[in-house]
Amino acid sequence: MGADNFMNNVPRDIEATHEGPRAILQGARSLTRQAHPDWIYFLPILHFCVCLMSTLRYFVPGLQYLSVMWDFVVRVDFPISLVANALTPKFAPLAAIWVVVVGTLWWYLLSRVAEYLFDNFKSRRKSVAE
Repeated sequence: MGADNFMNNVPRDIEATHEGPRAILQGARSLTRQAHPDWIYFLPILHFCVCLMSTLRYFVPGLQYLSVMWDFVVRVDFPISLVANALTPKFAPLAAIWVVVVGTLWWYLLSRVAEYLFDNFKSRRKSVAE
């Protein structure tokens, strides 16, 4: 390795060197743009958290009043709770798992439908205004 080969791979124009990563980062920002707004995840996460909070009554005896939360969840998850009510007499743990998992997915589906309707309404309004 001679003195003439030393630092051959170092670019001579420092400004051009720093512009490359900036251009890549700007492209990455457009690639990471969210496909859905954050509010879509609010109801499913709320449902899941309420279900977890209501199960604390089994582990902490002083929190028996949280059974009211479970009753609320079962009433709010109307189509899902029909299957859970059918499973409850013999398979209560399976019914609870059903309400937590499928109920959370149900609220996600409802949020996606609301997003679709909102976007559809917004695009119709935009086309009417033009």
